[in-house]
Amino acid sequence: MNYRKVWFSFVLLIAPVALQAASIEGPRLGYVFDPASKSIRPILGIPGAATMGQPLESGLDLRKIALSPAQDYVLATEGEHNQVAVLATNQTPLAPVLVAGADRGPDQLTISAGGKAAALYYKSNGHFELISGLPGAPKISARLYLSAGQTATALAVSDDGQTLLAGVGGTVYWVSPSGEVPILKGLQKIVSISLDSSQTALVADAVGNQIHRLRNVTGAVESDIVAGPKEDVAAPVAVALSHDGKRAFVANSKSGIIAILDLQSKTEIGKLSCGCMPTGLERLAGDDVFRLTEPSSGPMWVLEVDSLQSRIVFVPPALNQE
Repeated sequence: MNYRKVWFSFVLLIAPVALQAASIEGPRLGYVFDPASKSIRPILGIPGAATMGQPLESGLDLRKIALSPAQDYVLATEGEHNQVAVLATNQTPLAPVLVAGADRGPDQLTISAGGKAAALYYKSNGHFELISGLPGAPKISARLYLSAGQTATALAVSDDGQTLLAGVGGTVYWVSPSGEVPILKGLQKIVSISLDSSQTALVADAVGNQIHRLRNVTGAVESDIVAGPKEDVAAPVAVALSHDGKRAFVANSKSGIIAILDLQSKTEIGKLSCGCMPTGLERLAGDDVFRLTEPSSGPMWVLEVDSLQSRIVFVPPALNQE
């Protein structure tokens, strides 16, 4: 398929709507960080009929960002000192609220599944800072530490800000005030951890090509394997839980396939080919809508899963993006 022609036709169709966005408020699929302009852009429209909006006015030098699953705020580092701030997306221009007590320059920012808590990770000294009070009054509620020489490759934090999971090497740790507790060993390369409100976690192993499930992560942990190569798990980059917690979605970099899993039966109930190389599963507006790729000069791909239809659609690049 000639995607360039498709993009051009699509842009011609929706450009009038995008140009009127400043005066007519329509549906928004969510927001995305545009590294080229170091800005937050709205995604205007709905899955299958969306376009990139103009950057939100901020006057800030944004460096790293994490978007709330509800798309209502952005957790970001900004400025030459990489201070940590929260930006409410319903304010124009974006106004930073500094996270009280946060150290500068975290290497990774992670927001909980419900957006009520977040974690910052500092690789140089192996410590984490947990953030509560989001989004209006963010502050550091706890500092946790890994043993010397340990480097985390994946993180997940619970909505109550009390549970932090970290993938280190081939082990998943529950990181507590008294130190790290191994709760799953023997993996090869942990790239993604998804944690829900019931203290159940899914873990993606990019080399072992498996999705592991952990129940009761801070107690008597139960673990099992819910998917592997026969369920089209091939070099996964991300795993995410459905809104109702009954299904899981796995984005695979090797095949470009998004596998849809039933967690009760541990079977693959659907799969979609992206025709792209997914970089993650970033939740957008809607129950089970995820961004699969980053904004670039090409299309940005989006996964939409519901009871009637599962599909992958694209958002064309911004009109003024080179």
